[in-house]
Amino acid sequence: MNADNFARLCRADKDAMVAAFFDPDAETAVGTLIGSLNLDDARLATLRQILDGALTDAMYNLLVALDGGASIGDVQQSYDLRDESGATITGDGDLESAAFVAFHES
Repeated sequence: MNADNFARLCRADKDAMVAAFFDPDAETAVGTLIGSLNLDDARLATLRQILDGALTDAMYNLLVALDGGASIGDVQQSYDLRDESGATITGDGDLESAAFVAFHES
């Protein structure tokens, strides 16, 4: 696992969450709340954009923070995130760069 793969997997998870929120068969708590709003198609599309944007911002910021480029709460430091084989994923700016590509250039 490297920073690029990790960031791409996080982006895929974000996309899957948004899709599940708007899939009536997924039966998520968020999806149930969205369904209870009985929105028309235009407003549903707007809500989807809002949730997608909020999750993009949250996940991107967390990845940048893990790499030391932003703070988590009021603490800014790099964190030592490693894969199963012990290879480092964070700390050298690679995750920050990979997160930008995965979340803002895709």
